[in-house]
Amino acid sequence: MKTAITGASGRIGNLLLKMLVENGHDVRVLAHRNRDGFEKLPVEIVGGSILEPPDLDRLAKDCDVIFHLAAVISIRGGFSEHLRKVNIAGTQNLLEAARRQNVRRVVSFGSVHAFSEDEPDTPFDETRPLALHAPMAYSRTKAEALDLTLRFAKENGPEVIALCPTSVLGPFDPEPSLSGQMLIDFYKGNIPMLAPGGFDWVDVRDVVAGALSAMHSGRSGEAYLLSGRYATMSDIVRIIGDVTGRPVPKHVAPYLLLRAVAPLVEVFSRITCTQPRFTRDAVVTLRRGSRFVSSEKARKDLGYTSRPLEDTIADAYQWFAQHNYL
Repeated sequence: MKTAITGASGRIGNLLLKMLVENGHDVRVLAHRNRDGFEKLPVEIVGGSILEPPDLDRLAKDCDVIFHLAAVISIRGGFSEHLRKVNIAGTQNLLEAARRQNVRRVVSFGSVHAFSEDEPDTPFDETRPLALHAPMAYSRTKAEALDLTLRFAKENGPEVIALCPTSVLGPFDPEPSLSGQMLIDFYKGNIPMLAPGGFDWVDVRDVVAGALSAMHSGRSGEAYLLSGRYATMSDIVRIIGDVTGRPVPKHVAPYLLLRAVAPLVEVFSRITCTQPRFTRDAVVTLRRGSRFVSSEKARKDLGYTSRPLEDTIADAYQWFAQHNYL
């Protein structure tokens, strides 16, 4: 089967690309700047940008399925035009190219953040309203992108389904990701105190398995939440201590203190051109993270399953150790 993928250098895309190749698919990759992780693979590379329709036409030509993962992930509070262009206009461009090139199906990646985080103690499933007016800019762009994706699916053109994972953890994290760096920082003792609250955490391998299933399964015009298990930051460090034997922080910082300090952390990160360890949006997200994110719809339609969080964290540390991150 001829497949194409955007965002192949990202957290999920990197592993998805490898699994597509291992499963014998003929794969074409859109490469913008970063080609790490796939230049040595037997894939066709199309240089270009998600913002350039001619590049996407070359990517989509003669393809059966396209996986769309290219996106800007941001925990910063500010809204940027680049964030909007890539996450919203880029998705629109990809869908239109797929229609022009008669692609059979598009599997577009959204995020749990596309859904409203109000009422964190009530069940969270795909019937929740989209976060079109969320204070976090990233959430708004993902909500708008998901909205246009589902509306596009109702028009004549390719089948389109959207996969919306929660916070991804696990092995095969070469960059590393924000969540992967969190695990590394806890291991090295770089985080002295914990943030209050928690989130739903899912293994990258389970997300990729869901994506592979979505090549043939799932209903066009539907979104599917891919969740794992809710865990507070205290739960996370307890598991880290159990699987690594390393000392971990035990004290939870007051929420108001973190909210007060976060702007200073954000300013420092801009001055030093580094990724902030936490931001106001990140602190709020942890506090409001739902304990009840349901993947029942994905289990029914895609055969989706998720593994224990303890296995995910243990395998992540094993991978980091093997690749000299610790």
